[in-house]
Amino acid sequence: MRIRSIIQNERGFTLLESLFQLLIFILFASISLLIIIWFHHIYALDDMKDEVNWELFIYDLHQYNEFSASGIVIGTKQLQLEMIDDVDGRYFIVGKSDKHLRKTTNRGGNEIMLPYVKDWDLVVKGNEILMKVVMEDGTTRERKMVLPKAP
Repeated sequence: MRIRSIIQNERGFTLLESLFQLLIFILFASISLLIIIWFHHIYALDDMKDEVNWELFIYDLHQYNEFSASGIVIGTKQLQLEMIDDVDGRYFIVGKSDKHLRKTTNRGGNEIMLPYVKDWDLVVKGNEILMKVVMEDGTTRERKMVLPKAP
């Protein structure tokens, strides 16, 4: 008899308990949505970083090309730019080493111009160069550049 009275007295959730559980569920759902949006922005920033690196590389290369007296393609993997009116006879060579495109100079030293490059190829037509770069993630980027003719 006592067991039967306990079973019959079970009332279930009250309205206040149900509203509290609904509030907690809505709170977790909104936090989850914010986290998903945040991760999406992080991945978009990573893609943007690669694009910015590429555009900065092209800008730097155009700046060196603008102040160079001549440009020579060595094989299909290196570009040599000789500076205008440089009393030291300095020139820069842009080429691939390991995972990066580096700028080296005949006076020593080098610097990374474009990180995480899988392949770099230069196609020459007259004094115009088509640069093809395959990044480590597999994206391909191309840009044309006109070299100054050697005197």
